[in-house]
Amino acid sequence: MNKIICGDALTVLRTLPDKCCRCCVTSPPYFNLRDYGVPGQIGLEPTMQEYIARLVEVFAEVKRVLTDDGTLWVNIADSYAGSGKGAALYPENAKKYKQGTNTGSCGVAAITKNKYDLPNKNLMGIPWRLAFALQDSGWILRQDMEYADIEMW
Repeated sequence: MNKIICGDALTVLRTLPDKCCRCCVTSPPYFNLRDYGVPGQIGLEPTMQEYIARLVEVFAEVKRVLTDDGTLWVNIADSYAGSGKGAALYPENAKKYKQGTNTGSCGVAAITKNKYDLPNKNLMGIPWRLAFALQDSGWILRQDMEYADIEMW
């Protein structure tokens, strides 16, 4: 039976029996790109290492509830180590661009400032870091997919 269950991912997963799902498709919040105003939300951890560790914890529960032939599909994008000089400081300008109407992140410069031990404007490698961490925890990486972000005029 198909069923939609809403709630905190880790809390809900812990209520599910072992091997009860054949597929998980998810797009977890990207690291330090949105503040949804929810206490304890995934994505606003102080460091990228803590963010990756938190996702690995969630996906350990996903692995437990997947059948032996089950699959996990994760849509995750990267983040940049920022200078705090970008769209978050100029919310009116940000609204002109993709995702710019997300009021949870416009004007929140604190989440874009560099606090990751990387120089400003560095691509952080979040998808790779997550993939390697999941491999280290027993997952089998079978495929990565890249997509083109196309805007139509």
